[in-house]
Amino acid sequence: MFFKEKYKNYVMYGGLNKMDKLKKALPFIIPPLAVLLIMGFAFYRHGLYPFGDGTVSWCDMSQQVIPLLTDFKDIFTGKDGMFLNFHNAGGMDLWGVFFFFIASPYTLLVLFVDKADIIYLVNILTVLKMMTAAVTAQIYFRSCQKKLDPYISAVLSVIYAFCGYGMLYYQNNIWLDMMYLFPLLMVAFRELFEKKRIIPYTVMLTLMMIVNYYISYMIVVFIMIFMALCCWRYRKEEKYKDVPCRFVIGSLLGALLSAVVWMPCFLQFLSSGRSKSVIQQIETASFITNYNTTFCLLLSTASVIVIVAVFLLDGKKRSKRLNTDLIMLFLMLVPILIEPANLMWHTGSYMSFPCRYAFITIFFALICAGYFLSSENAVAKGKKNCDHFVIFLILAALIYGFYNFSEGFVENNRDGMSKYTKSLWQDSTAFELCLEFFIVAAAFYTVIVLLHKKGWISKKIFAVFLAMFVAAESYANVNIYMVSPSMNNTLRAANHQKIMDLSDRLHETEGFYRVKTASKLFEVNLVGSMGYNSLSHYTSLTSRDYMYMMKQLGYSSYWMEVGSYGGTELTDALLSVKYLIEKSTGSADAVYSNDTYEIVPTEYYLPLGIVTDADLSGSEELSTGTRSNVQKKLFEQLFGGNGNELITDYEYTTIYGVQDDSNFKPNYTLTTTSDVAYMDYSIDVTDKQTLYFDCFDKLSNSLSEDINGSFMVTVNGQVKQMDYPSQSSNGLLKLGEFENEHVNVRVTLKKDITSCRSYGVFGLHHNVLEKALEQAQTAGLTDSDGKLSGSVNAKAGQKCVLQIPYQEGLKIKVNGKAVSYDKVFGDLVSFDLQEGENTITVTSVPKGFYAGLALTIAGIALTAGYFFIRKKLKFGETMEAAALVAVIGAGAIVIIVVYVAPCILNIYS
Repeated sequence: MFFKEKYKNYVMYGGLNKMDKLKKALPFIIPPLAVLLIMGFAFYRHGLYPFGDGTVSWCDMSQQVIPLLTDFKDIFTGKDGMFLNFHNAGGMDLWGVFFFFIASPYTLLVLFVDKADIIYLVNILTVLKMMTAAVTAQIYFRSCQKKLDPYISAVLSVIYAFCGYGMLYYQNNIWLDMMYLFPLLMVAFRELFEKKRIIPYTVMLTLMMIVNYYISYMIVVFIMIFMALCCWRYRKEEKYKDVPCRFVIGSLLGALLSAVVWMPCFLQFLSSGRSKSVIQQIETASFITNYNTTFCLLLSTASVIVIVAVFLLDGKKRSKRLNTDLIMLFLMLVPILIEPANLMWHTGSYMSFPCRYAFITIFFALICAGYFLSSENAVAKGKKNCDHFVIFLILAALIYGFYNFSEGFVENNRDGMSKYTKSLWQDSTAFELCLEFFIVAAAFYTVIVLLHKKGWISKKIFAVFLAMFVAAESYANVNIYMVSPSMNNTLRAANHQKIMDLSDRLHETEGFYRVKTASKLFEVNLVGSMGYNSLSHYTSLTSRDYMYMMKQLGYSSYWMEVGSYGGTELTDALLSVKYLIEKSTGSADAVYSNDTYEIVPTEYYLPLGIVTDADLSGSEELSTGTRSNVQKKLFEQLFGGNGNELITDYEYTTIYGVQDDSNFKPNYTLTTTSDVAYMDYSIDVTDKQTLYFDCFDKLSNSLSEDINGSFMVTVNGQVKQMDYPSQSSNGLLKLGEFENEHVNVRVTLKKDITSCRSYGVFGLHHNVLEKALEQAQTAGLTDSDGKLSGSVNAKAGQKCVLQIPYQEGLKIKVNGKAVSYDKVFGDLVSFDLQEGENTITVTSVPKGFYAGLALTIAGIALTAGYFFIRKKLKFGETMEAAALVAVIGAGAIVIIVVYVAPCILNIYS
């Protein structure tokens, strides 16, 4: 009997203990599970992976994230280097790119997936990160708002996961990592204020600086404003006197610990084509943001807006902490409406995604909503358990009605509401539809919020029906912003599979070579993703000098994207291009082909490392003038030939309806004088030539040029291009290869050209190029894991021109000794060779990496030292006062720089 009674008590109390644990764990299980179910249901209904072939990928996810994830797989498996990556931009430092786009722990999942299937993996990554955001939000609420009902906080956490920021910006997948880290940063602030703990704040600041140093700029701006606000409002409370000192220490430690990331990344950003004049951007910007897009971020979280609005308008007294958070919420709402402040939140400029900091705004709205719902005045006294069956039926009818409305409204207005997924911007029609949906959703939310506030439904019933409404709204948002891209292009994943089918089809084991595309067949980064050395690249860290060199050499480029298409046989050979990807033609020369694409060898090729005895002094930049002149001068400087023998410039033989005011070259001015305006070129080709047409004005990273769409070009009556130049084709336009035939080229002028630096038709003579290439001496360097190596026998005074982009972090050794190197031809590398045998190695370390590493090591040591003395650490009154002034002063300066000065500059410019 004794053992039976003991067993009975063990089971009973053990069972209760397990139930208690489950009850405590349930509020943390519900949010990620809800995210999984809602997204899973949406994916299942519309055939997205894993329930079909649909992918959430579009725009930046297709252009940058997926290719970079593929690059990471190659880097991790030793197929290319991180510091000197030849799969991108001819040889690029990917350290900054990695920490700009994919420095997430979830990135490691690519190691278990085939390259071609990463387009499906991004579906899973997006779901996992949104689930994580729901978990971290709940961690915040359970840690910092313990009076809030755990199930209501679970619903608020789900709202955060499905907020407008996640819906509109998930394609930049790393931003979701910052989104899920932010609630933990807020928990760390609570630890700093209430428990005097520095380490949680230091850890979170370091993590956010590492995961994405670009968005971490916005995090730093937020931290400085938020801490200044808190220190000002709590400056007279004794328990918080030492917080400014601890904050300063924690910030310094975080800055040191993450220095190995942010220092080289920042230096790389400064040399990119992205950096612009901040003042000029602010002066020319409108005062009001593009609210059609920015407001849609907020309209997607109708529940939170309703909760905050209802409780704000009740006129009841609020706590000091809630008022502090409301002030911060206001400050985070300002840049969503005021464009000069918005620009400064984005380091002074941006191309799209106008509210990249908005997860902070939305989370502060949730923080305020949580405080309102957990306050003593949240429910009318004496009416906290008035659940009635009739009310339950009414609410059930409301949720049924809202679900049917949302389902029908989205399906009937999908094209209008999802304008963003086609253009990155919502137009007035999309905004009006989203506003209409918001108003209806807000009306439903207002009913249940008021019922709860008046005490007609209990917290549990409120949580249940709030969850149902949130599920319906969240499903609608997923339908608009994640399902629509898949429906817009149902073959996106299948086409990606065909592209990636070209991967690893070239099995040459010796020599360095690159692969290019005949035109913009697909996203430029995908050539490198296939595992091939590539000239193309598109991220925010594309080098300005490299981009401008490629433009001058005749390759196509816009914004921060450099394509490998364009150029000439000369530049392709010079840049070691050995293979070409083109649309399948059934060519007998194809090395590999599928039903869409084929890989064929190029006609001319030079190995890496050109040995020359030419005098390269004064060759740092490419020659100015027309791009045909650039080809001539490059040929003369590097190969010692006659540029006019290689290139023949042709004059038009007939001009009609065009006034040519181009006598003052190099600027060409062409004006239409009739409805039909053209120039004809009648060319007798004897020896084998490739003919090109060119229209190019200035070096810039503009999204669109004034000269775009100026010409229609036909060759022998066949249209070569309807609108040239264009965004996707602004390099040299190849008209074709000809030999012993007459060629008629008609250039139809479609609009006036007021300024054009480079214009005309020219031919490149194959026999001259072939002879020069046969006589060229090369080092034949090979690449392995981001390192170049090789050997060559040289004469006294000879140099090696290395056809990779110039960067200050290169380490070039000849016969084991480091040698200096120079920039030549815009962005290539030149160094001296020794007489006799030269063993050459080339590696790279990002500029600022070693300095950043030293600071990080110092940060680790100081953090360890602080950990041991933290309990003994005391601050004097003078130090506390000085830190208080410093923190408040720094916050005030940030407010002036980010909010006040830009608005004044914009108004008076």
